[in-house]
Amino acid sequence: MSFPEHIAGILESYGILAETKAALLDAYYQHGAAALDAFGDLAERFPSVADITPEDLAPLRQMMVLRFVEKNHATWMAGRPTESFFAPRLSEGRGTGMISPLGLLDEEGEGFAADLARRVRAMVGTSQPVPDGMLVMGRNAHYGGRDNTVSFDVVVADREDALQVGYAEGRQHTVPGSIGETSGTFDGTRGLALLWEIQPNVYKPGGERNRKIAKVYRRHRNWHITTLAAAMLWLVSAKARVFVLKGEALAATHEVNWREPVTKVVVEMHDKTVSRVAKGLGMRLTDVSEEEARAVGESNLMDAGLRKRFDSDGAAACLRALVEE
Repeated sequence: MSFPEHIAGILESYGILAETKAALLDAYYQHGAAALDAFGDLAERFPSVADITPEDLAPLRQMMVLRFVEKNHATWMAGRPTESFFAPRLSEGRGTGMISPLGLLDEEGEGFAADLARRVRAMVGTSQPVPDGMLVMGRNAHYGGRDNTVSFDVVVADREDALQVGYAEGRQHTVPGSIGETSGTFDGTRGLALLWEIQPNVYKPGGERNRKIAKVYRRHRNWHITTLAAAMLWLVSAKARVFVLKGEALAATHEVNWREPVTKVVVEMHDKTVSRVAKGLGMRLTDVSEEEARAVGESNLMDAGLRKRFDSDGAAACLRALVEE
């Protein structure tokens, strides 16, 4: 892993520390040229760029969020696609994924997002909010840069609120300005999809944590139902055979830090959300057939952790199939 030759030469000429270049390279692989642009602005704060340490790069992410939302928010609200915040790892910083608006969640409107909003309203009832904002789909736009990812977010409609959400404490796996997302992998050639994540981008406000987004969070607290329903409906409409990760396989798929284990509560919440949304859409979840297990096993839908669990314990321990009634 290294910078393109012309970029490496510039960094070398400025005498930037090796460890700082390594940290910047990681940001470059995640965000492409945006990381270098932000680094250029950051470097102006220092008497000499040779003094910049990896710890000094901490503001880069917030700087990139600011630029990204200010540049793209109005474009999304106008229904036009943009490049992604996170870049595909295979592009090595030279390319980006895509964020495609699917429509405003307007219950009185028309189109995919409006129909989704009405379906979510039927699921949550009149006393609960349907998130307001632009439904967007990301292709190869997920944190980590894994290939063939597809993700669904609701970007907050107000730009300043979207910026605050982008700045908020959390995992921020997809689009800055989104409270949470549903993600998976989609093999369009084989017509297979696997939904493996219903993940908050920001932590639920509590005390001083994320206090600035408390009101926005309340309006969007049904993000999990909305984004999962969007993912299921869109993938089914794309004629994909859709599989959904079981809660008991979350740890194998996502647990990379033993200090942050996947808890029983998270497992139960995942399965409850999946069952609730499938039922609310008039669909059902079934056991994976032998033919379906073979198709998934021959695909690249799974990450290494899930693949290991799948090979050792079988498809029944990992997945369920989504079926239209």
